[in-house]
Amino acid sequence: MGASRKFQGEIDRVLKVQEGVDIFDSIWNKVYDTDNANQKEKFEADLKKEIKKLQSASYEQALVDARKQIERETERFKICEKETKTKAFSKKAWANNQKL
Repeated sequence: MGASRKFQGEIDRVLKVQEGVDIFDSIWNKVYDTDNANQKEKFEADLKKEIKKLQSASYEQALVDARKQIERETERFKICEKETKTKAFSKKAWANNQKL
């Protein structure tokens, strides 16, 4: 259940970014289609606002990627910790040596 919710969240973020790109493209076309200087300035301000939204969305994705990397490293640490805490002459250690 948790994995599907997490996956749905990632899908929503991607769709949100795509929607932002579509809005940016629409405003971009308006900037170059108009001859009115006041409208151009307004559209340029709108472009700036949309690009900031897109940049923050990519920042969020970078945080998600970093979090995943931290989780992977945490799992690696747990394995290392488990191996180093296993006593040298314990049954587990002997079993691991036999496997090698």
